Amino acid sequence: MLRLRWVCMAACLMALVGAGCDRPSSHRAPSGLGASPEKLEFGLSAVGVTKTMKVRLSNRGRAPFKVHGARATLPNVEVVPFDAFELKAGGEREVEVHFTADVEGTVSGLLEVLTDADNVGREGVAKLGLDGQGVKAFVEVPGRALDFGNVELGQVEMREFVVRNPTPVETPVRLSFEGADADQFGSSEADQPFVLRPGEERRVPLAFSPQRLGAAAAQVRVGVECPMCEPLVVSLSGTGIATLLEVTPLRVDFGRVPVGATAEERVIVRNLGTEPMAYGGVKLLDNAGNVFRVVSAPAVGAGVLASGAVAEIRVAFSPTAPGPVREARLELDVRPMGTTKPGPKVSLRGEVGNSCVVLQPDPLDFGVVAEGMNATRDVQVINRCRNDVLLSDVTLTTKKGGYFLLATAPASLPIPAGQSVAVPITFRPRAGAGAGEAELSAKILNGTSTSTEVVQMKGEGKVFAPCDYVLEPEVVEFGSVPVGSEVTLGASVRNAGTSECFLQGMQVAGGSDDAFRAERLGNRVLGPGQRARLLVRFKPGSEGEFSGMAEGWVNNPSAGHLLVPLHGQGVQGCFSVQPTSLDFGVTRLTCGPRERELIVYNDCPGPTTLRALRTEGDAADFKVSHGFTFPAELAARSRATVKVTYEPSSDGDDAAALRFDLATGASYTVGLVGKGELKNEQTDEFVQESQAKVDVLFVVDNSGSMMDEQQSLGANFSAFLSHAGKAGVDYHIAVTTTGIERSSGGWATCPGGAEGGENGRFFPVDNSSPRIIKPTTPAAEAVFVRNTNVGVCHWNEQGLEAMYQALSPPLVFSGDDPRTPQSLDGNAGFLREDAKLAIIAVTDEEDFSPQPVAAYETFLLGLKGGDRSKVLFSAITGPGDLTTCPRASSTGSRYIQLAQSTGGVVESICTPNWSESLERISENAFGPNRSFPLSETPSDTSRIVVRVDGVVVTDGWTYDAATNSVIFDVDKAPQAGANVQITYPVGC
Repeated sequence: MLRLRWVCMAACLMALVGAGCDRPSSHRAPSGLGASPEKLEFGLSAVGVTKTMKVRLSNRGRAPFKVHGARATLPNVEVVPFDAFELKAGGEREVEVHFTADVEGTVSGLLEVLTDADNVGREGVAKLGLDGQGVKAFVEVPGRALDFGNVELGQVEMREFVVRNPTPVETPVRLSFEGADADQFGSSEADQPFVLRPGEERRVPLAFSPQRLGAAAAQVRVGVECPMCEPLVVSLSGTGIATLLEVTPLRVDFGRVPVGATAEERVIVRNLGTEPMAYGGVKLLDNAGNVFRVVSAPAVGAGVLASGAVAEIRVAFSPTAPGPVREARLELDVRPMGTTKPGPKVSLRGEVGNSCVVLQPDPLDFGVVAEGMNATRDVQVINRCRNDVLLSDVTLTTKKGGYFLLATAPASLPIPAGQSVAVPITFRPRAGAGAGEAELSAKILNGTSTSTEVVQMKGEGKVFAPCDYVLEPEVVEFGSVPVGSEVTLGASVRNAGTSECFLQGMQVAGGSDDAFRAERLGNRVLGPGQRARLLVRFKPGSEGEFSGMAEGWVNNPSAGHLLVPLHGQGVQGCFSVQPTSLDFGVTRLTCGPRERELIVYNDCPGPTTLRALRTEGDAADFKVSHGFTFPAELAARSRATVKVTYEPSSDGDDAAALRFDLATGASYTVGLVGKGELKNEQTDEFVQESQAKVDVLFVVDNSGSMMDEQQSLGANFSAFLSHAGKAGVDYHIAVTTTGIERSSGGWATCPGGAEGGENGRFFPVDNSSPRIIKPTTPAAEAVFVRNTNVGVCHWNEQGLEAMYQALSPPLVFSGDDPRTPQSLDGNAGFLREDAKLAIIAVTDEEDFSPQPVAAYETFLLGLKGGDRSKVLFSAITGPGDLTTCPRASSTGSRYIQLAQSTGGVVESICTPNWSESLERISENAFGPNRSFPLSETPSDTSRIVVRVDGVVVTDGWTYDAATNSVIFDVDKAPQAGANVQITYPVGC
């Protein structure tokens, strides 16, 4: 591609030189008018609403020509007037055209450009096609009357109504208020028109703030911004009352309450005047289904609320059946003495639904536990509410058999929105008692409402003979691992005896270096010959030696505490192997082998000698193939490929270590894990996580054609953050460019201090603005605008390689890139281990990175331990059909391939609405996880069974063959903390 561009540039230069020579007029270089687009397609347009397009006229010849004017053959198409102008060779000029649909239906015509360009002909008129379709715009308003009830003077009462756009075109809507009391009603949406997208509905807030005593009435007119559209009218009413009575709150919202549960709120009444008031109690109005009730109301002596007195009324909401709940009112019979004025009314509303606080798992099953030992498991209390809640009064009641104990003293614990806390429970069997049952209850305080959640528990005690076991290996040696890379190896215990063993979990022992991590194994029973394996991950954050210990417990009176030493070394050097862990997943015994590749990198300035390749552990089922003859000399700056094949011979887990022994004595390790299975049905299980943390890297094209797109990206940053704000996400956002080497110059100079050659460093390299945007970053939108204005100086777009460099050592863990003269230009602090990673490429060109797309996918997955739910790649790029996007230089096929394989979003670089495109990417990055990748390919997709929290879900999801994933609809995604099980038949 670069060679072609230089050939074109050389040709252009020769043409310019030639233009300076005298030659006969008969050999004058021709001029040529070009137009983009060649046809103006206005598409659907609301009747009476003006739609604008621009046509870019260009000189595709080598001689200048003039454009004298332009006109349209349709009366409702207007060309914005312009003065005649000349276009020199390579010149461009935009002409603006307006289309206003007068009636419904399709119209077609021509845009005629008056010019003396050579390719137009003697008539001097270039004709461009032009069409559009008028569509009548209107809206629907389901409710036509709103009563605000009694509202004190100076107070504000809120209501809302729904406006819906059922048409296929965007509909601009304007609200206006009319009537004698219009000054007492208002809406935040009334200041300026808003646009409803096709099919969109909006809940419009309305306020009633009485300024005068007595009844008030007005109308809100919902008008569509077009000359022929009739407005809809919603009647508004309310009563302003003057009193020294304070009622708090005037609107009670119980939130979401499950069927059979109860939520309580309180209403406080205060007499702020100097005179007593008559008090006749309270009553409920419009209480359909009796779902609201008065729990308590004070009995005021002699029916008088004295001056300064306070009365508290407690109200409960107890839904009895699924479905919508009609709003009710609580009438307070409190009024000045000797009057008959109605008392204030408090609105009561609630929704039927699952509680926004969930305790999981339910039931909690400890399984079989050896007598004399105990088992500890956690109950997760997950707060899915929009606000913080308080966990209190945790109570554990044993119903039969054994001891169920709170592992820590019960205490009141605040749970922030979207987060969870663990309540550890210990089960210790009683001798001879057999099965045990218990119940855990906890109170949840959400605002002023309280609910009680319950979890059932069970376990079974059993007598085991002393366990005879073997540790495999006795020491887990990780060898040399590059800083920031991760290797997974197994620490196993095998039952070497003839009777069952009870294993009380395995874990990385406290006091081990933080570089060692493992998911704690649950308690289990091991039959003779069976084993349990703890997969330990070693990820050094710095150079040096690291040590730790894996531990577990078995039913052996003299050697019951299992201890396996862990050791590894973090190194930084020019030799490395990627990826450092290969997880082959589940492999059917009858389906043949699986093969993966490793790449050996010798980035040293001189040759490196590889002395040997060897395997340790469960190596029989792993086969390694390579082209080395040992000792093998790897040339400087070279790469080599090693293939690993996994073909399990029996059911069960396999874990091995592949060692690369160098002549220097260093041994680099790659972890190999896999699982052999014979069964023909697979169940994948997931826990829906709250997207509390997301790291987002924008890779922005800094080539010469990207100026407008960079500006559009920056201008619509708020649209991208839309879902992050709703979900309260803790985000890191950074930007790098597609440029690897510095620009050779000649076109433009890129800002930021790297002259377009960021090579993965975050923009701006010179730190002229914050390089990592967080929720606390001041003026974040302005910072993003600056950081996406990366310039237009480059030609060689290598977006995937830039992403790879940005997230690889030394950049990803260093505050300063040691390879460059600039200071503090590293990317340290961006990538977080517990955060979801989202990459977003923005480019109008194909990717020209050196590695295959699959290699970059493997790299991204390696950053998140192979967890596909934590990696997303999205792209705004050239689409497959370039006729829909004339501005794109080529199709971004490599970006599209990576986006499809990771469940990301693909948008056209010619998107007509950057806000909508970025909102879709935002929902994908920050919203709840909707894509659940399957570990194997279903043999019959019609037999996929999806369960959420144990309940079969038959709709709201689809199977996507391209990514081998079950994808939920946007509004059907499982909530945070939900357990998702997907069962399906498997073949080979």
